[in-house]
Amino acid sequence: MPVIHMQEQVFICPSVSNEISPDSITDGTAPYHFTWTSNGSIVSSDSTLFVSLTDSSQFELQIVDSDGKIARDTLLLIPHQAIDAGFQINRWEGCAPVEIIFTSDYLSFQHVSDMSWDFGDGNSNHQMASMVYTYENEGFYNPRLRITDHYGCIWSDTSEIGIRVFPTPHASFQVKEQRLYLPETTLEIENTSTGADQFIWHYASNQAIYEFEPRIEFPQHIESRYELELTAINAFGCIDKTSNMIDVVQAIELYLPNAFTPNGDGINDFWQIEGLGVDAFHIQIEIYDVWGTIVFASDSPNAIWDAGAYTKGVRVPSGQYNYRVLARDTERGIGHLFEGHIQVLY
Repeated sequence: MPVIHMQEQVFICPSVSNEISPDSITDGTAPYHFTWTSNGSIVSSDSTLFVSLTDSSQFELQIVDSDGKIARDTLLLIPHQAIDAGFQINRWEGCAPVEIIFTSDYLSFQHVSDMSWDFGDGNSNHQMASMVYTYENEGFYNPRLRITDHYGCIWSDTSEIGIRVFPTPHASFQVKEQRLYLPETTLEIENTSTGADQFIWHYASNQAIYEFEPRIEFPQHIESRYELELTAINAFGCIDKTSNMIDVVQAIELYLPNAFTPNGDGINDFWQIEGLGVDAFHIQIEIYDVWGTIVFASDSPNAIWDAGAYTKGVRVPSGQYNYRVLARDTERGIGHLFEGHIQVLY
C-alpha cells in the first residue's frame, strides 16, 4: 500500500504560480498515477500541482500505484497576507530638475524585507520608506515599487499615468563691456540662451524689456552699478534666470573746488583740480571772469591758481569766476568737458 507524506497546510504567495508536490511517497509500486482535486473537481493529473490563489483552498491528492493500490491525502493551501504595493506621487509633471515625493501606501513594515523603488530612468533605491527623488533630465517616466516580504513573496505596482519632466531652458548672455563710461550708456548684448522662446530683461526698477537682444540704455549722467537680469522661458513655462553686473562710471573723476580764500593764511589759499583717470598730456584748464576774459590757463594737471590774473600779474578781485576743463581720459582716450563756477573770497 503506497503512503503519501505531505504537510497538512502550506502557506503560499498569493496571485503567483506556486509549485506544490508531496514531500515523498513510500511503499507501493511505481509508477504512480496522480490526481489532484479541489471541491470535487480534478485540477491536475501531474505529480506537481501549479496553482495561483488569493484565498485559502483545500486540495486532495490521490495516487494509484502499478498494482492498483490507492492512497489519499489532503493539503490546505493558505495565501500569505497581501501587501499593498501602491504608492502616491505629489506631482505628475514639472520642469527639470523636478523633485518628486513618493509615498508608499503600505505603512506596516514588520513583514517587509525589501522595498525597491524603480524611478523609470535607470535609477533605483532600496529605502524602506517613502522617497524623495529628483529627475534631472526631461522625459516620460513610469516609476515602480517592488516589495518583498519575509516569505519571499513579491508585490509590485507601476504608475500607469507616468511622470512628465519638461526641458528647462538655459539663460545666458554676454556683454561687450562690463563697464560703461559716461556719457556713453548704451550696452550691446549677445543673447546666448538655448531652449527658450521668450525673454524678459530687467535692471533696477525699469520696466521689463521683451526682446531677444535689446540695446539697453542706462540712465545718462548717473554713475551707478546695475544688475542686469535675463529670464528665459520656453513653451512649457519652464524658467531659467541669469544676471550680470554692469558698472556705469565716469572715465575721469575730478574734484573741482567751487571756492577758495587766497589770503595767505595757509588755509585754502589756492584752487587746484584733483582726480583720477586724467591723461597728463592732454588737459586744458581755463578760468575766466564774468565778461569772458581768461584770467588763468594751463595745460598741466598739477596747475595751481592763486587768484593771480593771467595777463596782468595781479590778483583778481573777489567774486565769481567760471572754469572750463577739457581733459582726455586714460581709459579710452576720449575727451571730457567740465564746466562750473569758482568763488574767490578774501
